[in-house]
Amino acid sequence: MPKKERIGEIELLRGLAFLAVALQHSIAHYAAVDGIGPADGLWMTLLVLAAKFAVPVFIFITGLVLFYNYDGSLRYGSFIGKRFKDILVPYIFWSLIYFIVNQGLGHPFWPQFGKWAMMLITGKSSYHLWYIVMIFQFYLLFPLLRYIMRECARRTSFRWHAWTLAGFGLVCLMLLYNLFRISGWMAEADIPVLTPFFTTYADRNFLYFAFYFILGAAAGMNPDRWKRLLLKGKYVYWPAFLLLFGYYAYITVQSFGTPPEYHVSFNMLALLRPLITLFLVSSIFVFYASAKKWTEKSGPGSLKVMNALGRYSYGAYLAHALMLRNSYNLDHWLFAGWNVTVRMMISFLVCVVLSYAVAMALSYLPFGKWMIGVSSLRANKRGRFPAQSSVPSRSVEGG
Repeated sequence: MPKKERIGEIELLRGLAFLAVALQHSIAHYAAVDGIGPADGLWMTLLVLAAKFAVPVFIFITGLVLFYNYDGSLRYGSFIGKRFKDILVPYIFWSLIYFIVNQGLGHPFWPQFGKWAMMLITGKSSYHLWYIVMIFQFYLLFPLLRYIMRECARRTSFRWHAWTLAGFGLVCLMLLYNLFRISGWMAEADIPVLTPFFTTYADRNFLYFAFYFILGAAAGMNPDRWKRLLLKGKYVYWPAFLLLFGYYAYITVQSFGTPPEYHVSFNMLALLRPLITLFLVSSIFVFYASAKKWTEKSGPGSLKVMNALGRYSYGAYLAHALMLRNSYNLDHWLFAGWNVTVRMMISFLVCVVLSYAVAMALSYLPFGKWMIGVSSLRANKRGRFPAQSSVPSRSVEGG
């Protein structure tokens, strides 16, 4: 497959999305600590809304890079084999780490192994691993999805492509609107494997996240048109983003109540809701356009940092839940009694530094690629970083 020009802003987007993931998970922890007040709740709401783009952007990047890179012939075996080595092997390694940390080894061996195997399949070893289970479904189905997208593009005139994409979006919104109804139907049908996919594990069903991938696919198939849309559409997506940001900030803060019954909850910001999906789609445009502009204005030094943020973000993502746990211990030891928002931000920064440090350190081990998906040894031997991968999930979300 011939190499194409790198899309410079992708690595920055990956790094920013990981930072957003770590921030969301830090917020989730400190939203439940003692001593939280209305000011903390307001700051957390603004920050979590600003960071909510992470999952949509990661899925969008997956679609964009796959369709941008694979516009010719595709050998499915080698395609999946690469994703297995780059994504699933590190995921299996970290799933085992989290299982041991959270569950212990236990005895006898085989029941514990069976329990871990089930958690591996469902992404339950740690709260952030659901995303790997969800995103890998897009890789498995990529040839089919590519065929559908190509047929739609071939059978409709160019000027109708935007309306076709809007039609896909409407179908996805209808799926989300009827999520609980679909769950009820599937529960009544009680079909092995398929029913849990729409009930217990609906939050990792690729169908409910499909529009972000389709939007990325459309951008990857028509990169020049995507750039024009970013430029011309800013008078639509920026107002939509700001309006929905303000709306969700208001209703979320209102739901917290007043002291002494004050409590912080972000349940209404759950990903699988129709209106929040519109907000998240607008956030893709906003953050992509911002990353593109930032990248274009950056010098060689800044670009090197951005590339490193994206390159090691999958390993950092896999490690960050464990690093957050360590940051909480440090917080309890040094910062107990401080302002909750300040403590939260300190834990977030500690987590980010530790996560990237672990990912970069592991990348220099002989089998580092098996643990974080990339190897710095190979890059150093060649004297350069490898070409841009079609594996955006090297800097996965969850959140």
